[in-house]
Amino acid sequence: MVNSINTIMYNLDILNDRNNKVNHGLSTNEALEYGSDDSIRYDYILGVKNDINIYTSINESINYNTAFNTSSDTALAEIKSVTESILSELIKANTDTTSDEGRVVIAGQVEDYKQSLLSLSNTSVDNQYLFSGVNTDINPFLEDETTGEISYQSDNSLKQVNVEENRYVSQGVNGIDVFYYTNNSVENTDGFTFSSNEIILDEDGNEWKLMDSNNDGTSDGLFLNGDITSSSMLVTDNGDGTFSAVNTSSRSLEIKHSIFDDLNEVISALKLEDEDGNTISKGDASVILSVTLENIDTAYDSQNISHSIVGTRTNTINTYQDIVQTKLTNLTILENEYASADLTALAVEAQALENTYSALYSTINRVNSLSLINYLK
Repeated sequence: MVNSINTIMYNLDILNDRNNKVNHGLSTNEALEYGSDDSIRYDYILGVKNDINIYTSINESINYNTAFNTSSDTALAEIKSVTESILSELIKANTDTTSDEGRVVIAGQVEDYKQSLLSLSNTSVDNQYLFSGVNTDINPFLEDETTGEISYQSDNSLKQVNVEENRYVSQGVNGIDVFYYTNNSVENTDGFTFSSNEIILDEDGNEWKLMDSNNDGTSDGLFLNGDITSSSMLVTDNGDGTFSAVNTSSRSLEIKHSIFDDLNEVISALKLEDEDGNTISKGDASVILSVTLENIDTAYDSQNISHSIVGTRTNTINTYQDIVQTKLTNLTILENEYASADLTALAVEAQALENTYSALYSTINRVNSLSLINYLK
């Protein structure tokens, strides 16, 4: 009799434990209450949930950067439009029918266009500058109040966006891409001349910066990415705002010239002045107009290329977003399949447990009603 009671109580404990798990599944819709219920299935569920968290974060990052892509495209369209207007004005100015007074008026219009380009160059969205590369908190272009020279403050980097687990792609373009164009290409051992406001890039995208390594007020070399501890290319100051050097690196170089420098030069020429304010002849002004018109047309080509690159990079990001969203959908389905309880099966089991409980308690009642005398009989 004692053994029978022990067996009944043991079975009752098993029923209670299973009933608790069934009730947990019915109330929470979770397949497992504890990882130990099914360790293999639990590990799989954790893996799926981890993947969902990763791709949810990636999807949110892409969504956050959507405004950056849209604003970059819009800003470049406006930049191109302003440059087209500048070209139109310069073509008009570079004719014999335009008077000196007319050229002065055009100079004022070009100055306004230059300020528009400067404003567009510093476009920001969500507190991120569009054309500062990875340094989105740096104002990319600044104008010297004294000289009117506009210079780039960031570097040749590109903003990166997480589009897949451990994968990033480039986003947008930087200020060098949009507002500079290649003025000269230099092979190894070739000599070249450049101005202090020009940017020198090697074929790997590194920037060779004019630096004063001795802190004596004299620029004495071109240093790789501005690192004065690295080997440099020695430079000679020509005394006219330009420097000379020999390409002693193992890479080819490109000298990048700013459209803003061309605009400063052409605005002065339209007023029959050089950039120092000295009077020049109409013939010299016409030469400057012709050259800068060509240069700005080249700058416009660079803007078109940059705009195309922005479109391509945005399409790439959008494609990855479609992939990420598809993965999230599939992972959610898997999570529901493995982590969610089968409510129908649990309901059937709950009913079966109820029947089993009834039978077991009936047995317990019969056992409790037995006396030792009846048992001996």
